Amino acid sequence: MVECLLIIVIFSGMAYVEILGEHIKVDVLVGKFPPVAQKTITVSANLLTASIIAILSWQCLRQGQFLITSGYHSGILRIPQWPFALISSFFIMLFALAAFTNFLESLAVLLADRTRNYLWLIPGVFIVVGLLTVSMKPDIITLVIEESTFGIISLLVLFMLIFFRVHVGAAMAMTGLWGMAFLTDSESGLSLLGMVSQTVASNYVWSVAPLFMLMGVLVAASEFSRDLYNAAYKWLGHMRGGLASATLAACAAFAAVVGDSLSGVITMGTIALPEMKKFKYNIKLATGCIAVGGSLGILIPPSLGFIVYGLITEQSIGRLFLAGFLPGVLALISLIIMVYVRCRLNPLLGPAGPKFSIIERIVSVKKSSPVFAMFFLVMGGIWLGFFTPTEAGAIGAFSAIVFGLILRRLNFASFIESLISGIKLTSVIFFIFVYATAFTQYLTVTQLPVVLANFVSGLDLPAYGILSVILFVYLLLGCVMNALPVLILTLPVVFPTVISLGFDPIWFGVLLVILVEIGQITPPIGMSVFALQGVAKDVPMYTVFAGVFPFWIVLIGVIIILIVFPEICLFLPNLMMG
Repeated sequence: MVECLLIIVIFSGMAYVEILGEHIKVDVLVGKFPPVAQKTITVSANLLTASIIAILSWQCLRQGQFLITSGYHSGILRIPQWPFALISSFFIMLFALAAFTNFLESLAVLLADRTRNYLWLIPGVFIVVGLLTVSMKPDIITLVIEESTFGIISLLVLFMLIFFRVHVGAAMAMTGLWGMAFLTDSESGLSLLGMVSQTVASNYVWSVAPLFMLMGVLVAASEFSRDLYNAAYKWLGHMRGGLASATLAACAAFAAVVGDSLSGVITMGTIALPEMKKFKYNIKLATGCIAVGGSLGILIPPSLGFIVYGLITEQSIGRLFLAGFLPGVLALISLIIMVYVRCRLNPLLGPAGPKFSIIERIVSVKKSSPVFAMFFLVMGGIWLGFFTPTEAGAIGAFSAIVFGLILRRLNFASFIESLISGIKLTSVIFFIFVYATAFTQYLTVTQLPVVLANFVSGLDLPAYGILSVILFVYLLLGCVMNALPVLILTLPVVFPTVISLGFDPIWFGVLLVILVEIGQITPPIGMSVFALQGVAKDVPMYTVFAGVFPFWIVLIGVIIILIVFPEICLFLPNLMMG
């Protein structure tokens, strides 16, 4: 039953998210182009996106027809699968209509330009038509290319599409279709899209992600973030730089529960920044600690980053949660120490705030107790073996509802809004998840991961030298893309290489998640810095980056410590799970 309902949850919100314009796209490159060039590229990208989504709807319909004729049912409850394939086809058709509407709107904006620069649209349309034609009629190209070489070409095409504003999920679906059609035939490529739309979206294992997402949005809607900040403020605010330290602690705790660093940055920025301005904190320190604090949350379980890594690499999510805890605490303590030392050396950076009585501190912790209760309920249950991560997600979401209702933080309207937000977030993430699987299966056909792993293993370089290059690439990718798409996009290629070098997959997962999050605060882009700009509109971007830099140095130091002492990551998993 969960598998069947998961299909509805995943696909039902995709059209709505498209109408809102919230599907993940990368705007780093095109955003630097002249306005007319941006309009032209947007039209071409929207046309390709709408086209591939229409193909997805068609293939889901075909998959439904196949399930009707085959009479396929679920394993235990014997639920027919064909209605859910047809439902997904309907929702994706609505998604395609919304995407096509966006295409027409962007085309109208371009044609309204009186300079006639819209003639530059012709090359873009030519590329779109060419990709679609090759996908449907691959025989028109008679080139003979090695499979692994074609895999490299496909990766280049994928990144080109992504950096030219095509939806990340649509770019993966398009590249998987195009590549599979070229290497085999068009029917194989089309069947691949229809198959993964059902098999991935109805996989019970994947249901863990929407449940933790729902838990996160419910916690955010209940405004437990203010309680966390208030508690941290009353315990740490009296020290030099205490407000900054409190912000780091509250950001880490909130982002850990929500599971997304950008949400933590935006939410805590609205709470903490006015307070630090009130006490005349240095604006670089104030904005820097907010941007960095949200990034800590992805390390402290439950974390969407570890969930995604575990699902893609088939590693234990429970072990990953355990592995991230001590590094997260180490990073938080290191950052707080750095803030304290800087403010002791220069008191003007962060003056001490008022000191509260022990009674007031205890009361503040009591008000935050629902968050800590949810954390220990969810993580304690996983670590002690009482329930699986999927069951933990369901219990976490349910406990968030219960606490919200008991404390009157959650009413019917905010509950419905949370459900809608959860469906939206699920649709955004799973549009990438599902069709990343299609792209991954295509890459398996090219043998590129195996070839790359063998090539790297044969290099006359030490394993840690190769690891350093891989981590540096992830740092760069984290600058320009959100953490989750980076993991989904690259792990199918990189993970076999890392395993061939003999590294522990759990330890590597911790390093990877930290590096991608550090990339979120690294210039010239830094997605968390851009998110903070939405809150601190009066603070120049370079000021935020200048404030982030000392924190960045500390986090790089934490990475080095974890590389030298991998036991920090592996101690808890080995102790509690063997």
